[in-house]
Amino acid sequence: MDITLEKNSSPPLLPKEYLPALQGCRSVEEFQCLNRIEEGTYGVVYRAKEKQTDEIVALKRLKMEKEKEGFPITSLREISTLLKSQHPNIVTVREIVVGSNMDKIFIVMDYVEHDMKSLMETMRQKK
Repeated sequence: MDITLEKNSSPPLLPKEYLPALQGCRSVEEFQCLNRIEEGTYGVVYRAKEKQTDEIVALKRLKMEKEKEGFPITSLREISTLLKSQHPNIVTVREIVVGSNMDKIFIVMDYVEHDMKSLMETMRQKK
């Protein structure tokens, strides 16, 4: 991942509460999995509840099984893109959490009721 900055540019702003370099990643054990939402090419998304706040979030477990050389580049690209994207129509990444054995990685995101794929299928059926 290229982290060089153009002249007179600044790095993307992250939420103040997300400082993994200082705080480390929390454990996925701090979330209660409610149900599986969908599986895609790069991960499985679950609806989960944060145990401390009872807040509902989307929890995406990244697929790491086929990765032999560390963290998947596709996951790095996804996280980087989502962190840079600040828009009301793009889901917000809250933090990255890890499995109990540090062998699984999860992206914690805002939970939204509908996904783009389902909405597009519904619109197509109504035509």
